[in-house]
Amino acid sequence: MNVRRRMPPLNAVRAFEAAARHGGFVAAADELAVTASAVSQQVKGLEAWLGRPLFNRLAQGLELTPIGRQYLQPLTDALDRIDVATRAVMPTPASRTLAVTSLASFVAEWLAPRLPKFAQAHPEIDLRLSTTDRIVDLAADGFDVALRHGYGDYPGLESEFLTAETLSPVCSPALAEKITCIEDLAKQVLMHDVTAGVLTPLTWQGWLRTVGREDLIPRFPLDRGPGFSDSQFLVQSAIAGNGIMLGRSMLVADSIRNGTLVAPLGFHCRSPYKYYFVTLPGGKSEPKAAAFREWLIDEMAPYREGDDES
Repeated sequence: MNVRRRMPPLNAVRAFEAAARHGGFVAAADELAVTASAVSQQVKGLEAWLGRPLFNRLAQGLELTPIGRQYLQPLTDALDRIDVATRAVMPTPASRTLAVTSLASFVAEWLAPRLPKFAQAHPEIDLRLSTTDRIVDLAADGFDVALRHGYGDYPGLESEFLTAETLSPVCSPALAEKITCIEDLAKQVLMHDVTAGVLTPLTWQGWLRTVGREDLIPRFPLDRGPGFSDSQFLVQSAIAGNGIMLGRSMLVADSIRNGTLVAPLGFHCRSPYKYYFVTLPGGKSEPKAAAFREWLIDEMAPYREGDDES
């Protein structure tokens, strides 16, 4: 059945409804991004179309007439319904953001310096990085990706091996001149990662056991020297020449390359921990996550040294 609707000009209706809500033409004009004069003219046109006044123009502002008050609420309801209906059928714009969580040390020492390259390769993606030492709940905390340093066993999540890591004493070039063999380390200030698990290769004692020099443990000043709970500060302290740290290859790679740190004994000891790309099930195939994953794999290729997950 054909229905002939009596429809006033929509722009005029919007002008009247906004002016009535705000109590003036100026505020309505700000909302509608037009001039106050244009709002006033639209309202006058609507009043002419209706043949009834909607406002009393007073010195102190606008006052709705009884007809205006009667007309306002149904119009507001109708405009709200139009807004809801329109939003329901419009496509939702795809988010540009990829939320990533990682250890602060890895972000500071390896990832952050390379982010301009990612931005250049993927200008359509905005990374949101959060650094924390705790294991976050990806779903509850709203993260798409976690870059984790561990064993790769994360129940309920998908984890993909990225790269392994090796360990070795590293220090400033000046201190490196004093070290020609492992025994020389006992004469230096040793700096410690206080978060490393007892006897893992991330500790000096664990490293000596792993490289087969457990006999040197009594000669090393393992109970002395500064300790750090954040590896990035450990790296910076080593660069400053404050002592020798047990360097993780990924975290000191750039410092070794630019000469601010030296590994006088080379890198030979494999760390028990590896880097993993972790997502909710199916998350790594999401386009933004997939692009970030492929970029990471390419960037890490020079550091893998033929490593695999075994």
